[in-house]
Amino acid sequence: MLMSKKRWVHALSYEGILLFIMTFALSYMFEMPVELTGSFGLAMAIISVFWNMLYNNLFEKMEHFLTLERGVRIRILHAVGFEGGLLFISVPLIVYSLNLSLLDALLLDVSITLCILVYTFIFQCCFDAIEKRYCLD
Repeated sequence: MLMSKKRWVHALSYEGILLFIMTFALSYMFEMPVELTGSFGLAMAIISVFWNMLYNNLFEKMEHFLTLERGVRIRILHAVGFEGGLLFISVPLIVYSLNLSLLDALLLDVSITLCILVYTFIFQCCFDAIEKRYCLD
């Protein structure tokens, strides 16, 4: 399945900005080396890029099929669905890479996910505005 140039720009810009934010935030909050939090973030970014492309492709097909309008409710549904899908992958990765217990990893993941939900919503709104203005198809 080939992805459009728009989808690559979307996924890579989303993950690049998030990787920068997450690397330095986790390093600061947990007093861990940037190399460790950056490696963790990079692994999650790579996984997320592929999930992002697949999820958005399927979401847009569903959106078109159901003739949904991209309003606040649809963007909230989009963000919750995207982050919910990553939950099953990220908790074991957190346990392994940051050497945390399963409960601590789950709590960290939920905390990160809540922050990323806000980031995803803002990013999608900005991307939609840029796409509408510059016709990124």
